[in-house]
Amino acid sequence: MKYINFFTSYKKYFFSILFFLILSLSICTIVMNKINKRKTLNQNIEEFVKIINDFQKKKKYSLECKKIFFKKNKNIYGTLIGINLAKQLFFQKKYTESILIFEEILSYTKEENLRYLIKLNLVKIYIKQKKFTLALKIINNIYDKSWIGVFKKNKENIPSYYKEKKI
Repeated sequence: MKYINFFTSYKKYFFSILFFLILSLSICTIVMNKINKRKTLNQNIEEFVKIINDFQKKKKYSLECKKIFFKKNKNIYGTLIGINLAKQLFFQKKYTESILIFEEILSYTKEENLRYLIKLNLVKIYIKQKKFTLALKIINNIYDKSWIGVFKKNKENIPSYYKEKKI
């Protein structure tokens, strides 16, 4: 009997302490999650800054390191390194690798203007490879008024007999 009276009299305190304990654990979990996200973001930023500093010092950063960074990071930093990597491969006349990188960037990039920029680079590569049908396919699927003029300038680089064909 004494035990039941003891429990009923301290019932409010027990549940309030239990509630406070659960609340504090959930707050700690949220804070630790934010700290971990911030650490990974800071690591990505530091690695990105290191790559940029190496570029500025005119040191050649190996293509393999860029490829690893690009594959590992599907964010804006990885996108910027990927664009630079594709540009380097384009200058080395490795067009297929450059196309693959641009297509991979297109698969996860949501920013509209960045997508148009990448499509513009793809058009340039296709024109360089003389794959005019693929270039025209991309150009004809552009509907943004601000980008149509830019793509039309590249359409002038396609021989006239390809302009007449509607593909």
